[in-house]
Amino acid sequence: MKDEDLPYLQRGRQVIETPSSILISSSKYLNDYRIREWVTNQCLKRNGRDCPNTYGIPPLIEAVREVQDHTRIEALFDEARRDWPEFDRWLDDRWLSRITRDDMKSCPEGSVGGIWYAWLSSGNMQVDIIPTFEPRSSFEYFFLRGVQIHDIMHILSGGGFDGIGEIMPAFLKYGNLFRHFTPELAGLLNVQNTLLTIPMFMRGPLHYPELFTTMWDLASYAMNVGRDSDALFLPRYEEYMDLPLEEARRKFGVRGARSIDTARESAYWDDRSATLEPPPLQPDAVAAE
Repeated sequence: MKDEDLPYLQRGRQVIETPSSILISSSKYLNDYRIREWVTNQCLKRNGRDCPNTYGIPPLIEAVREVQDHTRIEALFDEARRDWPEFDRWLDDRWLSRITRDDMKSCPEGSVGGIWYAWLSSGNMQVDIIPTFEPRSSFEYFFLRGVQIHDIMHILSGGGFDGIGEIMPAFLKYGNLFRHFTPELAGLLNVQNTLLTIPMFMRGPLHYPELFTTMWDLASYAMNVGRDSDALFLPRYEEYMDLPLEEARRKFGVRGARSIDTARESAYWDDRSATLEPPPLQPDAVAAE
């Protein structure tokens, strides 16, 4: 069919032939069936208690690690090292935390460790989101250290440990990495973050429109905090678990952060509440005469 016979928006397509017998494109992410399935499901599905939103994360991590260009990332890390002595030492040291939940048991209430311990204990959870391993490259170390401090980023950014609260550490990471690295490296280091987080902003207006503007407000807030803050991937936070939250924010250069309660929004998002509206106030009980 000639271009002039097509609707305006469909004109200009070039048909490219390939001997491939399977789906193939110029995008390595589209070419991976695990990533395609993740994005499709996460963008279009409703949330439900039958299957946690985290269920598909392990195969997603595996897929992303396989398709990423590790050689290019290492080269970009080497470029970043040259003019950044602190980052250079950080990559060479490859310091990893060995902290456990019980190590924070004595941390004062309101301290970073106290907040983290209370959260972990409430769900009988442990510190390690994934098993610790020995990194073989700068990229593997950056990835593992990012996993280790994920919960701490929740605390410092003010994001609750719940579904909607996940927006804050995610967009904190966007703002922070795009401030301190080149766009190419920041983009490569945020691939997993992008695939985990951005689908929320499609299924939000599709299924939870009442939450949509709140979600974007939280994203904008956290992006600004990340952009205005020091390089938040560098500190050894686990050595300062006794610090009160506001003191920790000052020490680590977290600027503009505040704690935000997203429990009600997350209950609706996670299908634990039928409505976003708060429960009606109960009238005071009248004593029987």
